[in-house]
Amino acid sequence: MTSFQALSEGVNACRIVDLSSDVGNHADGPFKTEIDALEPVPGARFFCEDVLPKVAPHAVGRLRPENFPKGAFLRHEMVRASVHAGSHVDAPGHYGPADDGSPGLINEAPLGSFIAPGLMYDVSRLPDDVVGLRHVDVPGRGSEGAIALIRTGGGKAIGSDLVEAFLDAGITVLGTDGESFDGPFAPMIDRYLASGDDAALWPAHVLGRSRPYYQLERLRNLEKLPASGFLVIAFPMLIEGATAAWTRAVALVPQGGAAQAPGREE
Repeated sequence: MTSFQALSEGVNACRIVDLSSDVGNHADGPFKTEIDALEPVPGARFFCEDVLPKVAPHAVGRLRPENFPKGAFLRHEMVRASVHAGSHVDAPGHYGPADDGSPGLINEAPLGSFIAPGLMYDVSRLPDDVVGLRHVDVPGRGSEGAIALIRTGGGKAIGSDLVEAFLDAGITVLGTDGESFDGPFAPMIDRYLASGDDAALWPAHVLGRSRPYYQLERLRNLEKLPASGFLVIAFPMLIEGATAAWTRAVALVPQGGAAQAPGREE
């Protein structure tokens, strides 16, 4: 058996778990996803009047909308959306000015970091608003380069102490089902107002200014994953000059993989 045949058989022996959310899933506020569709029939006229003169000017007047099969061209959509809508990858440049002055753009992200063995931690039952190091057993040696996924239930922040522990373990891609690693904005802002400490503002993000890492946010179906023994694939799209990008994240799980995850959950 060739290495390719072994790879193909291995993939076919897995179930694919879709970890992605639609680009229409976005935070409340000004960054609303908008999709404008050009239907096939008006699209035929648009092509003849607006596109044809640019791509084949010699055909203007000779190719008409009624010449298309059933008078219809192709459907086309224009999407306006934040790069933080739907499942996406945040690069270090998103976190603010880096200590080393690097731009931290998404197109600089090493692709090999986004296809790796996965570890899943389910802390969704915790009553706490912030998931810290005391709640999760961070792996030791041998887990370098893995992708750690944290199921919070969507309403919890991930503490910077936990993020730093994963970075110490050589894990630089972390994912969550939440909208933000720092949790819902209102409770975080309330913590700042109560303490007056600016370290309470987006602490997991700000950590990435001095210790670069990548965040996967707005994931779903994490409850369908086992604790380990699966492969995560979450390549970011190429968007020049951006510090984040959408991803169609998936997990390859061997058939029969158990769906129970570790974690102290105290």
